[in-house]
Amino acid sequence: MGILRGRGCDGRGLASQPELLSTCSMRHRTLACSPGLWASIPCPRAELSLDLVLASGQSFRWREQSPAHWTGVLAGQVWTLTQTEEQLHCTVYRGDKGWLGRPTLEELVAVRKYFQLDVSLVQLYSHWGAVDSHFQKVAGKFQGVRLLRQDPIECLFSFICSSNNNIARITGMVERLCQALGPQLVQLDGVTYHGFPSLQALAGNRTRDLVLLRQVAAPLS
Repeated sequence: MGILRGRGCDGRGLASQPELLSTCSMRHRTLACSPGLWASIPCPRAELSLDLVLASGQSFRWREQSPAHWTGVLAGQVWTLTQTEEQLHCTVYRGDKGWLGRPTLEELVAVRKYFQLDVSLVQLYSHWGAVDSHFQKVAGKFQGVRLLRQDPIECLFSFICSSNNNIARITGMVERLCQALGPQLVQLDGVTYHGFPSLQALAGNRTRDLVLLRQVAAPLS
């Protein structure tokens, strides 16, 4: 079934008119090319730095698919996030649900919870700097670094994968685990995104699953 897609970019980088596309042909979005499919949350860079937080090794599900545009899985949905000096911009891909539009207020709540935006990082930095002179010296270089509120199952199994590994290998292991046992969510530009496996899927001990899990643990070539 076709869906009405928001404005894309033509070969000259200009916005094109809406077009009817199948769900299998969706593409990664950018804020400049499809502004009608994005919503924003007030969030200065001092409160959140996507570049630092999403590549820090807390989560292993995010990729910078376009400059300053990070795509990954959050709360069972695929998102692309980017930011300006004062705003966090978000767009969501709803896969086979059959409709497109900017994120709803309910969906944005999941983003706020994930980044714990109800916690003032600026106030915390100020407090930590007042009691720790070393922190005060380095804080200016690392503004906007905050802890993610991740799904506990994903966080636990990602931690298990992290033993004696680097970020690149952990990322590969987590991705293969999701591909092997997680639900398929959406395909963008030929890249298939999966949700993190449920406990039931992880607990299965079928022969097929054991073979797949061996592949997950295999070193990257």
